[in-house]
Amino acid sequence: MIKSLTVAGAAGVALLVGSTGAIAASAPAPAKTTSVVSAQKEATPAAAAATCNVALGKPWKENIAKVGRSDHARAKYHTVNSCSGFSLSATLQYKRWDGWRALDKDTWAGNRKKDRILQWKCQGKGTFTYRVAGTVKGGWTGDEPRVGRGNGPERRFSC
Repeated sequence: MIKSLTVAGAAGVALLVGSTGAIAASAPAPAKTTSVVSAQKEATPAAAAATCNVALGKPWKENIAKVGRSDHARAKYHTVNSCSGFSLSATLQYKRWDGWRALDKDTWAGNRKKDRILQWKCQGKGTFTYRVAGTVKGGWTGDEPRVGRGNGPERRFSC
């Protein structure tokens, strides 16, 4: 399986394609800073290949309490086009000395066109770098499943 990461520097969009031999063109830049993760199903002779894209937003800190303080690290994600027949996941992570650790994860099949939010109560935990990691699975290359993986933009803040 060939995996390629194409970064459109000016647009701030990353596109990761899990397919054999095909490299997708850059996706149009969303209004906010996001990364796009995609996987491509095998093309049939009668139809073009279907591609599933997931937009991963940049994390932010938010006090979600109506009264008092309850700081949370939060990040948005959603599907960009048709993801019918694909298995997807988005994981909010933070960086520790030994690597990235998962804080909140969502796994689903199909489309999620509206923004969804991953969150973790970070109040009093310190200063960390956060990101969203995404995975798209769909189709097969021989005996191997096609998988696209990518990471959204990182942001460092203190809670």
